[in-house]
Amino acid sequence: MEGAQTLEITLRPRVPMPYVQAAAPLAALAIAEQVGPDAQVLWPCAVVADGCEIARVSAKAGYDEGMFVRLCVAFATPRDDLAQMEASIASRADAWERSVGEGRAAAGPFSPFASDFFDRMAGMGTAVDLLFPNGNLFSEAVLKGLDMWGRISVELADGRQMDCPPEQVSLRLKA
Repeated sequence: MEGAQTLEITLRPRVPMPYVQAAAPLAALAIAEQVGPDAQVLWPCAVVADGCEIARVSAKAGYDEGMFVRLCVAFATPRDDLAQMEASIASRADAWERSVGEGRAAAGPFSPFASDFFDRMAGMGTAVDLLFPNGNLFSEAVLKGLDMWGRISVELADGRQMDCPPEQVSLRLKA
């Protein structure tokens, strides 16, 4: 998605490095909440409303005087609420960091916000396309769930269950 406008945020969450994979989906959730009740998260880290993608979050992490995560949010159209978006992402990230620090994320990095994320997931219980990282179709499946590490559970057309991490596939909603 080429954005009409971008927002870049650098976070320095005090979480274990393997947990950083949850930062972009967490930001997508914060954006969906800020947009309104009809906005949903298209796993792993896009935001949709009325069937159209309105934002996509990407993340890069590393070490520079401690661990950091640089989030880039590409919006499909210009927005006048970027300060509120940034504040919403920062607030969600702070709450997530506190939960991890208090031991409430032992099951995985999504556990402090998994319920909210699940409630906002687009396509839950419906047929979706699973796409390879290059955008080609892998399979059609029914989206069944989300685990505490951010992997989706799907049921393939032949009835097999499969768990997919975001580096393996992405989703496309069926029209």
